[in-house]
Amino acid sequence: MAKDSNFFQNLISSIFGSNDPEVLKKKQLKSIAKDLSKSKYHFYKYNVNQVDPSFAKFIYDIYKAIAPAQVLFQNSNTNTFKNVVIRYMMDEKATELLDNLDENVITQQASTMPIKELQKKVRLDLEGFLAQFDSSKIRQGDDLFNKLILFDSFCKFDYYYMLKKFDGLMKERNFDLVPHFSPVSGAYLSEDIKNFIAVAWALPFDGSWDDLFKLLKKMNSVEPVPLNVWKRILSRLKPMRDRHILEMIVRLITEKPDYREHIRVEEYHIMEEFLGEVKRQVERILENIKEQQTTGKIDTLLPMVFPGTVPELVNYNDENSEPFRKKGFRGFLYCDPLRYLNQFLDDFTKKDLRELADIILVRGEWANQQKVGPMSDAYHKLLSLSDDLAAFDDKMAESGEYGLKLKNYLPRSERDKESANMIRMILGDVNDEAGEIILEASQNYVIFGRQLKACIEDFAKAPRSELILNWKDLDKFSEGTLKQKAVTVYKKLFNFVQLMQNYQVSVNEKSSARR
Repeated sequence: MAKDSNFFQNLISSIFGSNDPEVLKKKQLKSIAKDLSKSKYHFYKYNVNQVDPSFAKFIYDIYKAIAPAQVLFQNSNTNTFKNVVIRYMMDEKATELLDNLDENVITQQASTMPIKELQKKVRLDLEGFLAQFDSSKIRQGDDLFNKLILFDSFCKFDYYYMLKKFDGLMKERNFDLVPHFSPVSGAYLSEDIKNFIAVAWALPFDGSWDDLFKLLKKMNSVEPVPLNVWKRILSRLKPMRDRHILEMIVRLITEKPDYREHIRVEEYHIMEEFLGEVKRQVERILENIKEQQTTGKIDTLLPMVFPGTVPELVNYNDENSEPFRKKGFRGFLYCDPLRYLNQFLDDFTKKDLRELADIILVRGEWANQQKVGPMSDAYHKLLSLSDDLAAFDDKMAESGEYGLKLKNYLPRSERDKESANMIRMILGDVNDEAGEIILEASQNYVIFGRQLKACIEDFAKAPRSELILNWKDLDKFSEGTLKQKAVTVYKKLFNFVQLMQNYQVSVNEKSSARR
């Protein structure tokens, strides 16, 4: 009775089908095997789960053809290929312009021309170089590089490792001996076939390879693989890809009828990346040259303005800035120029400059009172700036307006984004205020110095002076000659303004970078 029951169940299943997953899977696998057998690629025997030697012969033919390329590419990497493709895309003019943008060339030019002239010339060369690469050339270079990467991956595939499973006596890249391939169990080859699919199906079968093989020939004087041989390889692979021959074999070996190979091809954009790096490199070179020249000027000017060491401010100084820099903030940007300004205000402005101003501005008989106004205003603003600077430094103390906030937010800045943002905002306000003090001081020293120079020139015209009518009487109020004192003060002012201007340029650039 049980026999009859099983018979009828099987009969019903065969007529109406079955919902059993295993039955469905076997049915799918048989259908795949049937499709594969109808193709001309008899690489796999489903009934014994073996990969046929004909598949090894197919792989061997590819291996033999691309072996010279394997040797050629064995020490190559992505950066090597980038440089090769980029150089290949540059004509003689582009190469010449790029050579002009070399760091050694620019540095050498910096010794013979002013920085502004150098910047103008270098940036014109840069614009000319970038203009050599329109969107078409950029796309062409990217396509060429992507093809080279895919060709390299295909050639570097470990064919020998796969083939050795068919013939254990086979020697790597030794084609003098004819290999003897034997059938191999599919279980030993499924991963190898998957890996081959990944590199083979990624190739652009429908595109032209002429440009790549021109590049390869230029690189090595000869083609590592003849172009006609390569096209023959592609013509053999393409129908296999289109009909999913290797995927069917993997499905049968792994008994996974739903297996699909997802080919991931990374798109590289090396040309834009290269052009962007050239721009950044040129700007870095110019920045470094400018900074070196500025540092050299500062080192020259400092002893001319300050005979000894210049102390730091009490609170706004490099030591107190360091905790912020360690946590990735920009810190205090103007420590050096601000301490130099503080010293100059205390040691020079309140002494030598004040003595001269008292004589010229107070005791001098000005032919036109309107002309004395700017000089007098600049002088009094400079005197008040000393108090402003002291008040600013007090705000940076731990109990000060800025210092207290910074002290409270800093410990939380690493784990609290809002605290980090607050520190950036406060430091921005701090540095802006410091920069404004420096700027205001520099402007007023320039005004005073310009007027003082006019006074010195007017002194030489005495007794037919046009600005101050009593130069001769003023001489008695000065230790030494008034003219000599004025010249000494003017030189000191000029040197200090030059010193601040060097810092001011640097400060403005850093401030804009912060924003």
